[in-house]
Amino acid sequence: MDFIGEIATIQQRLAACQEMAARRHAVLQELAPRRGERVIEVGCGAGFLLREIGLALGPHGLAAGVDISEDQIAAAARECAHVPAVKPMVGDIRVLDYPDEVFDAAVAVQVVEYIEDVPGALTELRRVLKPGGRFHCLATNWDSAFWHGPEATLTAQIARAWDAHAPWPNLPARLPPMLVTAGFGSIRTLPVPVVNPNLHENTFAYWAARLMAAYAVEQGVDKAQAQAWLDALDEAEQADEFFFSSVPILTTAIAV
Repeated sequence: MDFIGEIATIQQRLAACQEMAARRHAVLQELAPRRGERVIEVGCGAGFLLREIGLALGPHGLAAGVDISEDQIAAAARECAHVPAVKPMVGDIRVLDYPDEVFDAAVAVQVVEYIEDVPGALTELRRVLKPGGRFHCLATNWDSAFWHGPEATLTAQIARAWDAHAPWPNLPARLPPMLVTAGFGSIRTLPVPVVNPNLHENTFAYWAARLMAAYAVEQGVDKAQAQAWLDALDEAEQADEFFFSSVPILTTAIAV
């Protein structure tokens, strides 16, 4: 899935919602950035997490943000304009434009699952990390996502289209052995659950549904059907019959 145009705009609204703020807090707690460190965030998106990392590192640190989308990097540059440590740039996780063993930590939030060659990407991240460097990867097991409220056939149609949005839609289940092969150890996993019993513009479910619907249309689902699903979610909310949950997993590892 390419985060450009309408999908990039929806993703930026999604990143600003309350559950994503809680998720950034969970990642920051695990990352525990220290003043003067050098940290790279791959797939930095609109820069919300990157800004918080940069503030923690101080003016003598480096918060390097890399994203393949020019739209996202433009948004990150605006978000982080007054944070001296932040350096956003267009780039590719598979071929990072940095020397070996230069970073103290690396962060990837809902990014690695979108890469065909995950082992290669992990090897590249290990290359730019110092020995003992921390790696924090948050990804969702999408088979665990649960939508209650809309008509089941519509939900199944959108979910089938969404299955194609990432080469590794259930990455956390597959990640630990690939990390070991890439040169990481001390692997831990931490659930960062999302539970939305309501649907409004400050919930993950609201914007995730719009992201899924937009992607489904790109995959050939009729636009009217995608809109009917969104309308059914709204109707379920009004009838107090809506519920959504999913379980993103934060995997942490140390470069050996």
